[in-house]
Amino acid sequence: MRLDNRETIGFDALIIATGVAPRRLPDSDLAGVHVLRTLDDALHLRAALPTGPRVVVVGAGLLGTEVAAATRTMNLKVTVVEPEPVPVRRPFGDRIGALVGELHRDHGTRLRCGIPVRRLRGAAGRVTGADLGDGTTLPADVVVLALGSAPATRWLTGSGLRLGDGVECDALCQAAPGIYAAGDIASWHNQRFCTRMRLEHRMNATEQAMAAAGNLLGDAEPFAPVPYFWTDQYDTRIQAYGIFPPDADVRIVHGDPVDGYFAAAYGHHGRVVGVLGWNTPRRVRTSRRLVAERASWTALTDTPALRSATVN
Repeated sequence: MRLDNRETIGFDALIIATGVAPRRLPDSDLAGVHVLRTLDDALHLRAALPTGPRVVVVGAGLLGTEVAAATRTMNLKVTVVEPEPVPVRRPFGDRIGALVGELHRDHGTRLRCGIPVRRLRGAAGRVTGADLGDGTTLPADVVVLALGSAPATRWLTGSGLRLGDGVECDALCQAAPGIYAAGDIASWHNQRFCTRMRLEHRMNATEQAMAAAGNLLGDAEPFAPVPYFWTDQYDTRIQAYGIFPPDADVRIVHGDPVDGYFAAAYGHHGRVVGVLGWNTPRRVRTSRRLVAERASWTALTDTPALRSATVN
């Protein structure tokens, strides 16, 4: 392996863990435009917020909606722009996304969904607004880009490794003999769900690092976790176990969204593949077994402990 300073380092085994880089827009080098990946990014954003009451968040995934919730609790004017019709559509689908949208509107956050950002506006090197796809311009003192991330694989071009959506690995997190990958950059085959996945969750980075290191040392154990992640927004905690395919069926299995707490199950190809809890930490933890055991979707309504109602 050759470094930028031309130094060459030999190795018997290697773990690639270079993570991801945030996606940006043109003109994102303007003062007042922020991304959020590192501690320094967070400190710079926190210092900028009191100086600019008009905040535009570009992107309504988990990061974008969390940023919006945090800045709104500071009593700032916050607008979230998202090309999808509802927030968090990619991780959770339309129904839960609509509920997240209602949560933000109830707290005074303005949502502009179904509209892309065309470009950022600036004057004297500082951002002044964002031009939207519908021809309108949002004034802004601070813009936060939450457009997702791209695996940091450019340095591996020409290495001979398979670089698709990240470094492609087998079920052991092995990309080539003696070479493994872990964390946000690793795309591996999860045997539990019979699919290839790449996750940008903190819990996965920790667990996959341990699995990759163990396999490098000879464990030969497939890495097949039930993914787990959560998001805290205003007074709501959303916890999720499993995977959430865009064409999955969704059922409320406990509680009711009207009451501000519920648990939902996601079914795909006849199996429960994901469970989501909205202010129901104990229920969603116990429901995790439905994913771990690959419970039958058709048998879900026959489970006495779960009261099911189809989400329309």
